[in-house]
Amino acid sequence: MASPRVLTITFKLRVPRGLPANVRVKRIDTAVASFIAAVSSLAPTVFPWAKRIDVDYTWSYQWLSGNDTVLLTPTAENTGDEQTAAAERAMLGVPDAED
Repeated sequence: MASPRVLTITFKLRVPRGLPANVRVKRIDTAVASFIAAVSSLAPTVFPWAKRIDVDYTWSYQWLSGNDTVLLTPTAENTGDEQTAAAERAMLGVPDAED
């Protein structure tokens, strides 16, 4: 079975803080439709392997946002082998399961 492959590209169009503009829903809908049309017209040329485009869009007032990366405990499954996992656990100061 072939593995699923997805190219994800994220664009965030940000309105400058304090800009005295009231962006209306109709204008947002028009912008979304225009971006979808533009990407749809480019996709067959620049990424001909794609069969479909899934579009997610949101309009929000982003008062708070965050981004974190959490390192998980190394295991044989996520590092490739137990020897590597043991070395990484030791480096992170995580005790082995047998301890």
